[in-house]
Amino acid sequence: MGHPSGYTGVTVALVTPLTGTGDVAVEDVGRLVATVRPYVDALLPALSTGEGWALTDRQWHDMVAATVRCREGLPVLAGIQRPTTEEAVARARTAAGLGVTAVVAPTPYGPDVTQEEMYRHYETLGGEGGLPVVVYHEREVSGNDLRPDTLRRICALPSVVAVKDSAGDPAATRALVAARPGVPVLQGLEHLLPETEGVAGHVAALANVEPALCAALHTGPVSDHTAALAAACERHGLDRPDWYRALKSELYRRGVLTTERTTGTGGVS
Repeated sequence: MGHPSGYTGVTVALVTPLTGTGDVAVEDVGRLVATVRPYVDALLPALSTGEGWALTDRQWHDMVAATVRCREGLPVLAGIQRPTTEEAVARARTAAGLGVTAVVAPTPYGPDVTQEEMYRHYETLGGEGGLPVVVYHEREVSGNDLRPDTLRRICALPSVVAVKDSAGDPAATRALVAARPGVPVLQGLEHLLPETEGVAGHVAALANVEPALCAALHTGPVSDHTAALAAACERHGLDRPDWYRALKSELYRRGVLTTERTTGTGGVS
């Protein structure tokens, strides 16, 4: 499928603004996107920072749709956090109908999922979902881990266009980059950027509140901004299991969001 813009640079992993009754706060989404748009290369609603594991079908749909409406030309990569391939494909088809650019998804959930089943998951998601796929390489949501050889096989699938590496092992990220997997490798954890300077970009929760810093980290060198990055991660609580709550509180304080409400289901682990 090729790798158009939107799979490198800075992707903001958006929080999901909610009203007091738990609906998606559409005007807040527009306000949030407007504050980050000048600094980022793509928008990612409904992944972990967006509490994607806890969103109802309606909340997920409304958040993705609202992001598409205010993107003003930016690619929208829709997060999908569902436990089975079948459910992920269903959401991907919905996302395609909403006009998103690609989907970002982990493996199926559960420690009993085999490496071959993980490969088939991405093959099926790309083949039946109707959109390019960014592999969300992580452990917290799915409860399992892609082996390096499996991940490289997945990267060779024609529908796979990037990897968001949030597994927390900078040596493994560097090894994946060095293996030249044929797709961009994005760092999914901001605090590890100083240890993974070979990546093609990063997916940043921090960009909700510090988009200019995130842009500077991409244009680099990262070493010029290491101290500022560490301070920002600490200031905004990105090491907390409910980091998205801290981000929402700060955005509410700034007047970007009209409530601090979360889905109320706790962290992803």
